[in-house]
Amino acid sequence: MQAEKAPIKEQEICVECGFCCDATLFVHAVLNPGEKGNLPERIEENVFSKGDRDYFRQPCRYFEGRCTIYDRKRADVCGSYRCQLLKDFSEEKISFDQAMEMVEKAMEVRNELLDQYGKLSGSDRNIPFTEVLKEFGKNPGQDGRTASAGVEYELLLARCNIFEALLIKHFRSVDDFEKLVMK
Repeated sequence: MQAEKAPIKEQEICVECGFCCDATLFVHAVLNPGEKGNLPERIEENVFSKGDRDYFRQPCRYFEGRCTIYDRKRADVCGSYRCQLLKDFSEEKISFDQAMEMVEKAMEVRNELLDQYGKLSGSDRNIPFTEVLKEFGKNPGQDGRTASAGVEYELLLARCNIFEALLIKHFRSVDDFEKLVMK
């Protein structure tokens, strides 16, 4: 079952943002029972099961700066997930311009953090923000870095944590946050 289309302005915010698709917010998306085996090919390639639930890994392989299958069949979550930003917009807590400005600023900050991570790690591969957070989790120590590199690393980690807090406040819904904390 495909969700009804959101109002045009909400669609514009959603398509411009894409944080729920590009692994800025999530490492995977949940599938409804019966969806596995009935999804577009590149989503099916990323499906996995854990317990009695099916998921697909993020970033979505149909996301290329924007969703490339927005008007076609996709997972139910793709049309039904509503981030906190969309909820705030639909409840008129923020204007369309404020929502778009928040998306633009968040993208700038995320891109700066990813660039800085690439320089510090020496990696030129393009990785999503959730992957950077996982890497920080695996490597909490200095691992032979120079003192100045260690300070830069610690500052980047602090900036990533602050950015993640802002994502939780402005983009994740309260329900999403509670699910993460309650696990």
